[in-house]
Amino acid sequence: MNTITNTETTAVATAHNAATKILDAGFDIALLLAPDAKSIEKTFTVSVLFDDDGNHKAGFEIVSKNSTQYRDVIRATSVSAIKRSQTKKEQIDAKTDVGAGTLFDLGEDRNQKIAMAVVVGLPGFVSAGQPVPVTGEFLKAVFDKFPTWQDAIIAALEKDANFLAI
Repeated sequence: MNTITNTETTAVATAHNAATKILDAGFDIALLLAPDAKSIEKTFTVSVLFDDDGNHKAGFEIVSKNSTQYRDVIRATSVSAIKRSQTKKEQIDAKTDVGAGTLFDLGEDRNQKIAMAVVVGLPGFVSAGQPVPVTGEFLKAVFDKFPTWQDAIIAALEKDANFLAI
């Protein structure tokens, strides 16, 4: 005959209370994971230029790490790195200054590709009074001139809360 101890009863009650707290918080994971659930495609604006009062003047509208754009660029850059590492003539000796510098440059190049891939809008950027379209040439030019803007985009990607609309 199986008997339930007070310890087991307490453990079950504790687990139930924890589950109840999660549900009371309003987040039902089953809804998010359901086969017919739509993906959350929220964008976030990374402001880089501000008026005198600190209000947004211009910035970059970006998609999250869950986006197709992000996943595609990560795959492409990772495949390229894997292929490079398997080609003897392209292997990098990170113990040398030249090799370490090359690895650094590759990392910076990857970050720029990621930042360029996730930008889907340029709110506030204008040229001759017209909104500036998102182009690779424009993004490369501004990220080369203002590398901290690229860094701000990479940092914003790391904060899931920027993209959650639950």
